[in-house]
Amino acid sequence: MASSLVNPQEPPRQPAYPAPGRTATILIAEDHLHSRDALRALLEAFGYRVAVAVNGRQAVQLALDEAPDLILMDIMMPELDGLQATRELRLHQETRLTPIIAVTAMEGAQQLALQAGANDFVRKPIDIRGLVAKVHNWLSVPLA
Repeated sequence: MASSLVNPQEPPRQPAYPAPGRTATILIAEDHLHSRDALRALLEAFGYRVAVAVNGRQAVQLALDEAPDLILMDIMMPELDGLQATRELRLHQETRLTPIIAVTAMEGAQQLALQAGANDFVRKPIDIRGLVAKVHNWLSVPLA
């Protein structure tokens, strides 16, 4: 797999639009089993296709391989934290525009996540309605 590298730029601030008739794919990058399973069940219940990574290194590789429409990126993960994984994803042509929502309980992480290239942020414990609204916002198809 050859990846085209580009200069890091400001990440997009607009929704991603899956192709008409295609189910959006969301990559969940989360090292805690119960959090990962809960997020997966929630998103699948809303009809999304879900891919799962258990650490930052795997998240980068899966994002490059699977081309998800959106990434939920935990900040504190083994091997490669979510901030560095986000920075790496922004270097690749395939993922530089993919919306990334940072997820963490770490105080003060919002600004760090946005500086690393995340588009949005949710705090743990996760407000389910707020998360679903953000996911829908980033993946919503514009009205004609």
